Amino acid sequence: MSQPSKWTSQKARMPSRQTTWTLVIIIIGLTAIIVSYTTGFSNICPIRQLNIADDEKKYDQTKDPQFCDALNSRISQFNDQCKSNVEELDCG
Repeated sequence: MSQPSKWTSQKARMPSRQTTWTLVIIIIGLTAIIVSYTTGFSNICPIRQLNIADDEKKYDQTKDPQFCDALNSRISQFNDQCKSNVEELDCG
């Protein structure tokens, strides 16, 4: 009598074809996001505006004058580059 081989139990543990393709698609998507962020596609004006709005909230919590000055510089650059009119903060 022969005993069942180990290959039978290992085949049962292999992920299904659908699971494999799902993981491949997720990995490709994450890679695309990371590449686009690091190559400068994240400098799109709406994304930059959201980052500035988030930093304005952080400033409201901390009231750090150095952070305010740096944020005003970013707002000024944003207004020039994106043809926008975001109001600079009063750091006083």
